[in-house]
Order: sequence, then structure tokens, then C-alpha cells
Amino acid sequence: MSNLTNGRDSVKKILIRLLGTDALEQSGIGGIVLSLIPKMGIMTAAALVISLILSRDLRDIPGFLVGYIYACGCLIYLARTCCDAAGCKDIKKAKAMMVRCYLLRFFGLFMLGAVALWFGFMSFAGVLIPQLFPKILLSLDGLLRKKD
Repeated sequence: MSNLTNGRDSVKKILIRLLGTDALEQSGIGGIVLSLIPKMGIMTAAALVISLILSRDLRDIPGFLVGYIYACGCLIYLARTCCDAAGCKDIKKAKAMMVRCYLLRFFGLFMLGAVALWFGFMSFAGVLIPQLFPKILLSLDGLLRKKD
């Protein structure tokens, strides 16, 4: 049991180091991101199992793995950019930072999708589906908190 706890602590330390700024912890965004990443992993694993049962295509495994890693990276990058933009005094600069973040994330997703389709070693749907999980989880969280 202690190995499991040590493993969780080390993963949490790595994620906190990736988040990188104290502003994320002070604003509460860091806690939200840290809570979303394991839930996204569970949803990705469930979607992978369902996809493997339905399609029996082994290309789904690298597709979902790459999609999950990219979704986590985008979530961390978005959180850091939001905190940087919120601390920026110049509104135009803050808007430009957010637009740049949006464009980079979607360019990366476009490139991953193109690689999946062009080379065919990973599932295109496996790359795309995990990108939906942060929005789904945040929406569910908002719905459940309204009842409280």
C-alpha cells in the first residue's frame, strides 16, 4: 500500500513541476488540472476498452495513448497560459497569448490527426476522443456542484 501512495505522490510532484508556477496553485487552477488528469486517464482507458471490443483494431492502443498524453499536455499548457494572461497588465498582449495558445494546441492536434491518417499506425479516433474529456469532466463537475 505504501508503494501505491509513494507512486501517487511522485506523480503529483511531477505534475506540479510541469504546472510550474505558484500562480496556478494560488488561483486554484492547478488543483483542478491535477484532479482532471487521473479522471481523464480512467475515461481514456474505458474508451479504449470499448473501442477495442467494437473494432478489434490494435491501432487504437497507440492512438488513445497519444491522444491522452496530448490532452494532458494541452490542459497543462492552457492552465499555464491562462495564469500568465490573467497576470498580464496589457489586455492586447493577454488576448494574443490566449490566441497563440489556441492556435498552437489545434495545430498540434491537426498534425497528430494528419500523422494518424497518413501513416496509419494509430487510430485517428483514438487521438481525437481524449480531447473531449476535459470539457466533459468540467461540465459534469459544474452540473453536480449546482445541486450542492
